[in-house]
Order: sequence, then C-alpha cells, then structure tokens
Amino acid sequence: MDQVRVNDVAPSAPPAIEPAGAPGADLTLDELLHSVAYTRLPAQFYQLLQLAIPLAAQLWSYGWHQSAGWLAVVSLYGIWALCAKRLDDAEPGARLSPWLRIGRSVSKGTGLALGGVLGVLGIVRLLSFVFHCPGCAG
Repeated sequence: MDQVRVNDVAPSAPPAIEPAGAPGADLTLDELLHSVAYTRLPAQFYQLLQLAIPLAAQLWSYGWHQSAGWLAVVSLYGIWALCAKRLDDAEPGARLSPWLRIGRSVSKGTGLALGGVLGVLGIVRLLSFVFHCPGCAG
C-alpha cells in the first residue's frame, strides 16, 4: 500500500491578490489599492451588506445612533463597490442600466457625507473627553 506522509504534501498557499496589470510587474500603491477595492472587497462586503442594515436598525432602536450610522456607512460602501465592480466588468459597448451609475454616485456621496459627519462627531467627543469641556475643547 502506498502511504502518504503529512510532511510530503505541500501546504496550500493562501490566495494572492492578483492585480489587473501584468503578472509579476511592480505595482504602485494606487494600482494595488484599486485592485483590492474592485476585486476582493466587493465579495467580502456583500456578506456584510446583508447584515449591516438590519443590525443598524436594531442599534438605532437601542439608541446607539453613531454605531448605527457607521454600519450604514459600511453598507453604503458595499453598495458602491458592487456597482463599481459591475460597471468595470461590463464589456465595452454593452448596454447597462443607468441605475448602476446612479446607485454608485448616490451611495458614494451619501456614504462620504455620513462618514464625514460621524468622523467630526467622534473628534468632538474625543476632545470633550480629553479637555472635559464639551464646547471649548481647550
């Protein structure tokens, strides 16, 4: 009988992120981030997208408004990433729904605005905690 020892079997490597450029080429940071944002993150955020909105509604009902807002930002980013991936993967000349472009633009703008507001609120909360003065921060 042929026996296979555990040490003889090569371990499988984790899947690597393959950029859209030529294989083995030196990548700039912009190319690497673009590759990650358009290939890997949409698939991962799609799973989170299914739970982010119901969880945000639940947290809102508990009175945790900022946490619910951050979950909404995650969900909006997931929508943007899915729309952008669909638009990038389309063949040239293919007729696409205008709702993809509208969804991408609206989710990007809304997510940016909501994330900015929540970021400012977080900074104000941090400064009020550090300086013990909610209005002057100094």
